[in-house]
Amino acid sequence: MIVNMGPQHPSMHGVLRLILTLDSEDVIDCEPILGYLHRGMEKIAENRTIIQYLPYVTRWDYLATMFTEAITVNAPEKLGNIQVPKRASYIRVIMLELSRIASHLLWLGPFRQILWIIMSVNDEFDWEVEWQKEGDSLARYLVRLGEMTESIKIIQQALEGIPGGPYENLEIRRFDKVRDAEWHEFEYRFIKELYVRVEAPKGELGIFLIGDQSVFPWRWKIRPPGFINLQILPQLVKKMKLADIMTILGSIDIIMGEVDR
Repeated sequence: MIVNMGPQHPSMHGVLRLILTLDSEDVIDCEPILGYLHRGMEKIAENRTIIQYLPYVTRWDYLATMFTEAITVNAPEKLGNIQVPKRASYIRVIMLELSRIASHLLWLGPFRQILWIIMSVNDEFDWEVEWQKEGDSLARYLVRLGEMTESIKIIQQALEGIPGGPYENLEIRRFDKVRDAEWHEFEYRFIKELYVRVEAPKGELGIFLIGDQSVFPWRWKIRPPGFINLQILPQLVKKMKLADIMTILGSIDIIMGEVDR
């Protein structure tokens, strides 16, 4: 028997449709259908400055908006070789770990993937990677509990060790406001391309960026953790009961805003 679950909010955030093949109440197969929240976020980024684009990125994962904003800023900082003051890096660590805790709690308790912020000051903190060997929904729940404990440890260390000095780079080199006109004639002379990542509450959130010295990126590719995590769902629910799907789907905590982008 084939059953449609959705498209609606099946114990998660966003619009997802699951085509389920059942044998009585046993799940034989599961096919996720995506795209209901596609808004062209990558193409919008290529036609906005970073400041103009920042309000859009909070719509990717609205439970962890500090992470989407951080990666959006980190990418052009790397591209332009902009030095971030150490005090600012510590402030970012504090805010991101608070955001991780809030994201876990807003999900009615921690149900997330192993994730830690990757920053230049990361080696200065004492923390441990949380993991469970069982791999079931309870194990994922316990990992999130441990992650919140580690986040609190990181925040405490950052508050105790935050250095003085400026919190912004006042000598920043500004990008040009216009693009090189020759680029419009398909003369591909990519000055720089890079991949920047951050360990968000659901996994690795990354940006692949191609650009020159203008304020507009030439390519902005989003690597959302939710899209990667959703691919394991058909394997997780096979041979399980129909009633188990909500718990399993909730345990990987999908936000369709970042999946569909």
